[in-house]
Amino acid sequence: MNKKFSLYLLIVSIAIMVITSHASVISQRNAFRTPERIKETARFKAKHERNIENEKRSKNKIYSRNTVAEPVLSQVNPNLNFPIGRFLINLGNGSALHCTASVINTENGNIGLTVAHCLTKDDGTTYDLKDFSFSPGYDNEQEGPLGTINIEKLAVPYTNLVDPNVNDYALVKFAFTDPNKGNARLQDYTGALGWRFDIGNNTLTNVFGYPGSGNLVNCNKTGKHLCEWQGNVQKDNNFYFIDDVNLGTGASGSPLIFQYNRNEHLGYAYASHEAYVDETDKSIAPIWDELIFFGLLLSLS
Repeated sequence: MNKKFSLYLLIVSIAIMVITSHASVISQRNAFRTPERIKETARFKAKHERNIENEKRSKNKIYSRNTVAEPVLSQVNPNLNFPIGRFLINLGNGSALHCTASVINTENGNIGLTVAHCLTKDDGTTYDLKDFSFSPGYDNEQEGPLGTINIEKLAVPYTNLVDPNVNDYALVKFAFTDPNKGNARLQDYTGALGWRFDIGNNTLTNVFGYPGSGNLVNCNKTGKHLCEWQGNVQKDNNFYFIDDVNLGTGASGSPLIFQYNRNEHLGYAYASHEAYVDETDKSIAPIWDELIFFGLLLSLS
C-alpha cells in the first residue's frame, strides 16, 4: 500500500464512523422525514430559500474525487436488471416501516444505497440488523425475483450522527448468498447502478421509489408499488432539489438517476432522496461528500 493511499485511509477514518447494530447515535429522528419534522429544521428552510467491461473498470482502483463508477448489467440475465428495491424495517407486533434502497456497482458486489434516517430510531440507536430486509425488484405488492435479503452491516457518516440534518445518506451491505450455490454476488443477479459526483444544476433525472403518500402522478401510493418521477433537478450548495413535488414517505432513499436507460433499467445514481420540505414545497437530496462516501464504501468492502 503506497503512502498516498495510506494517508487517504487515515483521513477517511477520521471523516466517518461505521455503525453496526445496537450502536448509539445522537439526536436521530425517524418518522422518515414527515413535513412536521422538516418544519422544525431551520437549517433546511434557510438553505432552500437562498456491462462487464464497465465493472472491470470500477475494480481495483483507488477512488478519487473524480471517480465515475459505471452501471453494470446482470451477469445472470443481462436482459433483466432490477437494482432498485423496497427496504423494510420490522418494528415488531406486526408493524413495519419502509424506505427505498438500490444496488450500486462495487467490487464487493453486495452493497446498496439508502439514507441514514431509515436505519435509526428516535431514541438514538440503530435498528437491529435482523429487523431489516431488502427485496430488489419489488413491485405491485410482490417480492422481486430473489425474494427478500437480509442486511449484514451498515455504514453511516459520523457527521450525520452528530447532526442528523447533515449528510443523510448511508450504505448497507447485503447478506447475500447465491441461490444457485455458486459465487455470484447480488449485483451479478440484479445489475447495479453506477454512481458519480459531478452532476450539476438543472439536470434531467429519473427517481424511483415506493411512496406511501405525496403527489406523484400515475402512482399507486400504497408503498407497495414502484413509482417513477422524471424531470429536471436543481442544485444549490448543499442539496439537489425538485420543485413543487412531494415524493412521499417511503421514497426516502430513492436514487436520483442520471442518464437512465429505460431498456436496461440502469443509470448513474448521484444522490438519494431524503425528505420533502413542506414550507418550500421541495423534495431534497443531500449532495454527497466524496471523501465520506468513499469511506463508507471502504468500510463495507
